[in-house]
Amino acid sequence: MREIRQFVGPAVRIFAAMKANAYGFGLLEVAPVLVDAGVDVVCVADLSDAVQLRQSGLSIPILLYAGNLVDAALVRRIEELDLTATITDVGVARAYSSLAASRIRVLAKVDVGLERLGIPFDIAADVIRESARLPNLRFEGVYAHLHAATSDGPQSYFEWQLARFRTLLEDLRASGVAVETAAAASTPVLTRLGTGGLNSVDVGRLIYGSLRTDRDVTGPMVIRNAFRSLRSRLIQCKPISRTEHLAEAPFAVHDGMRLGIVPIGYSDGMDMLNCGYTLVRGRRAPLLGSPSLEHTRLDLTGIPDAVLGDEVVIVGSQAGEVITTDDVLVHLGLEQPAKMATSVGPAVRRLYFGATA
Repeated sequence: MREIRQFVGPAVRIFAAMKANAYGFGLLEVAPVLVDAGVDVVCVADLSDAVQLRQSGLSIPILLYAGNLVDAALVRRIEELDLTATITDVGVARAYSSLAASRIRVLAKVDVGLERLGIPFDIAADVIRESARLPNLRFEGVYAHLHAATSDGPQSYFEWQLARFRTLLEDLRASGVAVETAAAASTPVLTRLGTGGLNSVDVGRLIYGSLRTDRDVTGPMVIRNAFRSLRSRLIQCKPISRTEHLAEAPFAVHDGMRLGIVPIGYSDGMDMLNCGYTLVRGRRAPLLGSPSLEHTRLDLTGIPDAVLGDEVVIVGSQAGEVITTDDVLVHLGLEQPAKMATSVGPAVRRLYFGATA
C-alpha cells in the first residue's frame, strides 16, 4: 500500500478492494494494515463484510460494490453503517432513493468493456443524470473496472476503454453533473497507464502481490507477494502392497511404493493450490491422484526417511528447494493469480508476519 501511495501521489484517493475476505488474506487482519498505510476507502462486495469492519472499529469510508439486491433491509443497513452504495442501472437508483430515510452516498459503476456488472456505456450518461436528480441520493462519482483480456494484454485495449470512460466524464460535467470521484485504474491499468489522469484508483490484487511475475508488470513499485507459504504435515506414512485390480486403483501403483497423507483437500482449496508435487525433507513428493475432500495423497517412495509429522510444503521453501506461486499458476494454467489465496479454505490457519519480515 505504501508503494502504491508513493506511485500515485498524495492527492489521488486509493480505493482498496477487500472483497472475498480481503482476497483470501483475512478481512479483519488486513484492514488496519491498509488504513495505517494510507488507504482512503475500503471496498467490499458482501454486506456482512461491511458489518464486520464497522464492528471492528473501522471508521474510514466503505464502498459497497455492486452485487446486492436492493430492498428495505439492505438500505437500512447502508444508512446505519454509513456506507457508500453502488448503482448499476436506473432501477437500482430509484430503489435506493425510494427506500432511504436519509440521504445516502452513491457511486455509479459503468461498464466500458468488461461486459459485467455496470451501467452500459451507451446509456450511462442518461442513467447517471437521472440518478443524480433523485431525492435521498448524494451522487459522488463514477467508477469502472476495465477488462484485461490477458495479464499481458495490449495497452491499446486499456486505452480504448479508458477513452470511453473519459468521454462519459466530459459528457456528465458538460451537463452540470458534479463528479467528485472518478476511478478506472485497477491493477493492470495502474501498472501500465498510471492513474489514467483520474483522481482515484480502485486497486485489488496489487495490494496483496497476487501477480504472475512472468507476465505482470509493476512499474517502479516494489511489490511483495503476501502469499508467503502454504504448509501442512504428514498424518500417515505407509507402504502400498497391491497385486490385484491394479487397473481400478485410484492412481498407478508399483512395487515398493510408499504413501503419505496430508490433512488438506479440495475443501481447503488444494486443487487450486498445488503444482503437482510438494516438498518433504527438501525433496519432491508428487501428488497421487486428485485431492479428496479433506486429504491429499503423496508419493513418498523417493523419500524413505519421511515420517509422521514431517512438514509438507505446498508453496514455499524447504531445505534450499522452493515452490513458488508462479509454479502453481503455470502448472494449473491460471490466468488469475488471485485465485490462489481466495481458494484457501477458512479451516486453514493463517499466520501473519510484520511489515519487515
